[in-house]
Amino acid sequence: MNKSHLKSNKTIPYLWGGLFLGVSLVVALMSFFYEIHSARSAVEQYVGIWEDDIARAKIFQGDPTLQNKILQQLKQVHQAVMVTEVQAPERLQCLFSTDVPITYNSLPAGSVRICFAGAELFLKSLLSPVFVVGILLALLFLGFGVRREFLSRLHEQQLQAELALNKELSAMSRQVAHDIRGPLTALTTLSQLSHEMSVEKKELLELAVARIRGIADDLLKKGRSENPQVVPSVPAQGPDLSMVINSLLKEYRFSHPDVEFVWHNHISSQKAVVPLEALKLQRVISNLLNNSLEARPENEAAIHITLLERQSHWLVQIMDNGGGIPEKVLPTLTQEGVSYGKEQGHGLGLYDARKTMESIGGELQLRSRQGIGTQVVLLFPKSVETLSQSS
Repeated sequence: MNKSHLKSNKTIPYLWGGLFLGVSLVVALMSFFYEIHSARSAVEQYVGIWEDDIARAKIFQGDPTLQNKILQQLKQVHQAVMVTEVQAPERLQCLFSTDVPITYNSLPAGSVRICFAGAELFLKSLLSPVFVVGILLALLFLGFGVRREFLSRLHEQQLQAELALNKELSAMSRQVAHDIRGPLTALTTLSQLSHEMSVEKKELLELAVARIRGIADDLLKKGRSENPQVVPSVPAQGPDLSMVINSLLKEYRFSHPDVEFVWHNHISSQKAVVPLEALKLQRVISNLLNNSLEARPENEAAIHITLLERQSHWLVQIMDNGGGIPEKVLPTLTQEGVSYGKEQGHGLGLYDARKTMESIGGELQLRSRQGIGTQVVLLFPKSVETLSQSS
């Protein structure tokens, strides 16, 4: 975090504090002028009731006792009333005042000037509903702004943490890719020099070496990128689904001789080309096969892989005869970090498979029944080349 960023973080509270003070000042002025208006209305209404008595005393210069009593009661009408003048209202000068016209028998009889105490008006304005409601609204606005700023800062910190994690993953990817090169070279040499090895085992070794080399290249590619999670562009010409599945089945049949792997290829096309990198396709199928193996029963374990062709996509179905998955758990299994029935499950296999399928416009469907088994359906969109050949 640079110095300018730290400086901006320090100035933000002052900005919000200044904004709150400004809003409070505006609310206080509005409340003050409201109190002036309220005081004027109150005394005008009171004088209007007694204007005949006030006018009679002024015109005829009679006994002013009643008039003085009436004017003295103005203090009770509003506490801010300070001084009043009837005989010569123009001589009375004050900052806050009002002139109330009086009549006698519908004829003008002058006016009454009433002065208000500014301090009393200001104190009353601070206790008025206008000021209280205004301050509450200002506090709500301030709270909303501070909360929004806090969430923005929190989001920024999360982005910085993710960036730091991505850089660490990039460095780790480069290191792992570098470390794999040594044993990978040894395995490559072994596959070339091992003359006593059977053709089948040699082919399996070469396939395993090719997969490890592909993983190393992919790790190195991600390590060079600033963000290891960036999805690469879809290749113009992808791998053949049936060829990839067949090569994987050779490995799994050799590694798990106790499991029956049944391959059903029901397509009429020579190739089932998909718009996905071969390494990613291998990872998706391999993760699903590993899930089926982990759920297999102790006896007569069988995994059926079926490839079907539809008008605009290829359909791959992987079905096992394991214990199945509860219905309430099933919808969450393709989310990151969610696993079921595995002591050391990380919840990455199905999540990665779903994200990979969605990145090419495909789909992953999951169905299961407890005691019967689980079925995973992958819908791969056909590549442009395949669609043009079929049309």
